[in-house]
Amino acid sequence: MATRKSKTPQSPTHRAERKRADILKAAGKCFRKTGFHQTSMQEICNEVGLGPGAVYRYFTGKDAIIAAMAEDERRQARTMLSGFHDTDDLPQALHAITQAFAERYAETSDAGLMTEIYAEGLRNKKVGAIIKKAESEWVDGLADMLRTAQQRKQIDVQLDAGQVALLLTAMWDGLVIRQAYTQNPPEVLLGLFNSMLKTWLTQGAAPETPVKAKPAPKIKPPVVRPVTEKAAQKVEDDFRQANLFMPDKKKSKKSPAVPEVIERTQSEFDMTIEDEEAIETDLRQMSLI
Repeated sequence: MATRKSKTPQSPTHRAERKRADILKAAGKCFRKTGFHQTSMQEICNEVGLGPGAVYRYFTGKDAIIAAMAEDERRQARTMLSGFHDTDDLPQALHAITQAFAERYAETSDAGLMTEIYAEGLRNKKVGAIIKKAESEWVDGLADMLRTAQQRKQIDVQLDAGQVALLLTAMWDGLVIRQAYTQNPPEVLLGLFNSMLKTWLTQGAAPETPVKAKPAPKIKPPVVRPVTEKAAQKVEDDFRQANLFMPDKKKSKKSPAVPEVIERTQSEFDMTIEDEEAIETDLRQMSLI
């Protein structure tokens, strides 16, 4: 016998949250078609399939619905940012955030609804206060991520994290709107955007890689061949002939030879003038050789 599965009863709070979400979804669909001010409460009631009493039970009017939409945008943005707060790779996190924005507002009507909410914030103080609070939380959270990345030397430490966070937010907002009008595929625009962010933020972050010196060319050692006695004699003969035919001005002055000191008797040192002249003549002939 088959058993029948019973549905889990929903709590009043859960039912109320679901009804509220259904009304916001229906209102968003109407706002995308005709805008905030051209949409009536009756059109929202017809879209969600509820009577005016049921809708007014959750929202007091269109302004309250718009404010709730702005609050939902704020909550979703905060949740998305918190998922990347402790990232170890900031460029990859920024790429993921860019991709999330692009996917979230891929439809032209979604981008239009976002601009409607921001435009209404300039006219409606309540909506404007919610948007300002959401912007402040978003920019502050993003700035904290950037400072953490600076401490880890992932991005340029000279950048002002607060100003960079504000500029990134403006660029993402512009990307959402431009995506709705560009004729290029979204992948081309996102790829260029991410490449630009990575180049800009990481410039000067990491130390320059030292340039490796080119290895010195290998020099082949000369081959030393043994000198034979015949070759040595030939070199000696050539050297003597070169000295004989070298002009006087090119001859190198030789330092006087140090006489060899030999112990001799006094009688051996006694010599005549003729002996000295003979020795001098012999020395001259030897220098010629």
